[in-house]
Amino acid sequence: MKSQNRAWLIFSILLLSWGTLPASPFAYLADMLAEWGGFLVGPSAMPGPWQAVLVYVLLGLVLLTLLLLGRSRNRLYIAGICALAEMVHHLIYCIRTERVYPVSLAIAIGLALALLFLLIKPKSPGLWLSDAFILAIPVWLVYDGPVFALGRLLSRQGKLLPPFLPLPENAWLEKLDGTWGVPMSVWALLPLLLAVLPLVFFAGNRQKG
Repeated sequence: MKSQNRAWLIFSILLLSWGTLPASPFAYLADMLAEWGGFLVGPSAMPGPWQAVLVYVLLGLVLLTLLLLGRSRNRLYIAGICALAEMVHHLIYCIRTERVYPVSLAIAIGLALALLFLLIKPKSPGLWLSDAFILAIPVWLVYDGPVFALGRLLSRQGKLLPPFLPLPENAWLEKLDGTWGVPMSVWALLPLLLAVLPLVFFAGNRQKG
């Protein structure tokens, strides 16, 4: 399968299964990256709206970097690096809270699969797993942007999103609501573009599988 077709297929699957346990290791990675972005901009004196813009841009740059790495010889290591990073992050969190969470097992399985796919001869499973970690970032941007804005709009009308579209409890998009007189629904285009444009221009020309 062509890399761009694989990317859009995985993106669609993650988008529709974002709140489920199988998608949790990938969602955890995106949440972790957004958290790190928040730590970077948090101590600054920038207003909240600019912090939100910077977090979105940082995630867009990470997405672009990973897509470009997918064209290199190191593409098969992306899944292992992502899985190991979130495993270390989650382990520290579990030690601090003295708890084990439902996502803990899924994260451990994700790391085990990433290591296994590095050892086996067929490379397609590793490519698919790497893309799942990469494409968790644009899916997160879509949920933090357009999905969150749509959920707020529907809630004002007494309606709810479909069950397969879990509404984030908090979103960086909230900080942009009303900035320069622009409503949240318009600002939602920013994370949407940062999610979609890198896929349109850089998801192709990678290894088939």
